[in-house]
Amino acid sequence: MNDAALTDLLAACRAYAGGRVDPRFNEAAQAFYASATTQPKIVARAARELGRLPPPGAAILANMLGTIIEKGGAVERSGAAVWELYLAWLPQIHHGFAGRKELSPRQRQLLDAFQLLSQSTVSHLSAMPEERKLAAGNKALMAQLAELQDYTPGAAWVRQVLLSRSDDLLVLHLPSRRGFRLRYDNIVNCFHLFTLIQAAFGERLPGGRAPNRFIVDMARCVTVAEDGNDEPWWRYETVQPDRLGPVDISGEASVETIARIDGRQVILLSPPVEGAALWDTSFFTPQLFAMPANVVLEETLTASEAEEWFAKAGMPSSEATGAQRADKA
Repeated sequence: MNDAALTDLLAACRAYAGGRVDPRFNEAAQAFYASATTQPKIVARAARELGRLPPPGAAILANMLGTIIEKGGAVERSGAAVWELYLAWLPQIHHGFAGRKELSPRQRQLLDAFQLLSQSTVSHLSAMPEERKLAAGNKALMAQLAELQDYTPGAAWVRQVLLSRSDDLLVLHLPSRRGFRLRYDNIVNCFHLFTLIQAAFGERLPGGRAPNRFIVDMARCVTVAEDGNDEPWWRYETVQPDRLGPVDISGEASVETIARIDGRQVILLSPPVEGAALWDTSFFTPQLFAMPANVVLEETLTASEAEEWFAKAGMPSSEATGAQRADKA
C-alpha cells in the first residue's frame, strides 16, 4: 500500500482553503489517482478520513472520490462515507437558512464547500440504487432538500437524484391499435418523459415526426440545457380504476402518477387536442450527467398482444365488443 500517496494528499487537503488548487496539491492528487488505480483499497482508506478534514479539504477529497467512481471505481469503497458526510452537512446548512439570519462562519464555510461534495454525492448515488430508494422515502430529508434547492444547487442536484425514476412502460397507440414496450431511465416529470417518448418513436407512428435533435440532446443530458420548447405530438392519457375511460396525464406530475395495469405502467396515445400545453426545457433540469435520462423502444407487440392490453385498459376492439354483445344475446 502506498501510504505516502495518501499521507501527502491528506496533508494537502488539510491545507486547502478553497478555490484553485496549487501545484503541490495537484501533484499529491495525481499521485493518489495513480495509487488508486493499482491499489484500490487506498480509496476506502481515504474515504474514512472525510469526517476528520476541514470542510474545504473534505469536499475536494470527496470530489476526487467521485471522479474515481465516474471512471469505474467500486462505489462500495467510498459511497457510504460520502453520503454520510452529505447527510451531516445538510441539516447544518438547512438550519442556517431556516433561521432567516446571516449564516454563521461555520455554515458559510460548509455552504461554500457544499457544491463539490454534492457533485461527488450525485456520482456515488447514481451507483447506489438501494440508498436512493431509502432516502427518497425519508420525508424529513426530502423536505430539507426541497426547502434548500433554491438556495444551493447541491440540494437541487441530490433531490433530482432521489426523485428520478426508471421503469418499464407499455404504450398503446389508439388510432392504429398498436402496442409497444419501452424502458425509461432517470426521469422525474412527465413532460421530460413525453419528449423522450417522441424521440424514441420519431416517424414510426401516425402524427410522429423527425425529432428536434437540439431538444432531444438536452433531454438526454448530451448537451447543457438552454432555452427551448417542445410540444405534444399526441395526447398522453392513462387509465384510473375509479374513472371511466382514459384520463389525461399531467405533464408537470411525477412519472409515478402514470397508472399501472398488471404491474406495468401504461400510456395511451391519441391525436393531440387543439391548444395542448407546450413545455420548456426547464423540465429537463437540473441535469444529472452522472444519471442521464433516456427512453428506449424495446419491443413492438404482436397484434394479439396489443389487443389483449387494449382490453385490459378498457378499450377492446369493435370486433371484440360485438362478439361480447352477441354472447350476451
